[in-house]
Amino acid sequence: MSMRSDGAGIEGLPLQLLIVAIVMGITVPVVYAGLDAYDHGQVQRRIEGELLRLTHAAQQYSIAGGGAETLALDLRGGSFTSLEYVWIGDTPGGPFANVVRYRISGEGERAIVVDRPTVSMSGPDGTTLVLGAGTIEIHLEVLDDSVVVSVAA
Repeated sequence: MSMRSDGAGIEGLPLQLLIVAIVMGITVPVVYAGLDAYDHGQVQRRIEGELLRLTHAAQQYSIAGGGAETLALDLRGGSFTSLEYVWIGDTPGGPFANVVRYRISGEGERAIVVDRPTVSMSGPDGTTLVLGAGTIEIHLEVLDDSVVVSVAA
């Protein structure tokens, strides 16, 4: 048996490769956009959930009149989305004393207001505590009618 030469086969190969390249060029951006949207939603929900866990613990200790706890917060980004910052509280009596602010890449700043009951929060030096992305251990402690939030060492 011998193979016959087929001139059409050689001519058809570049056309097939061109069709594959066009289909890939159309498909890849759609898949990427879907993965990006999914990743963004997952990061948003995880970070907001962790910050709500922090604010609820602060409210519980403020109502109780004292106490302390160390929480491990998962503030990691995702594959396509990252956390830019988390700002907790302000100086006692300051305008953002009962607010946790954060920003995820590609979005504006979001805020969680700690009310019902309102809890004043600040960092260990009496100012805003600034956090970045990662898994961070936070220590909460009630001092002088304010919840002091610090990074556990």
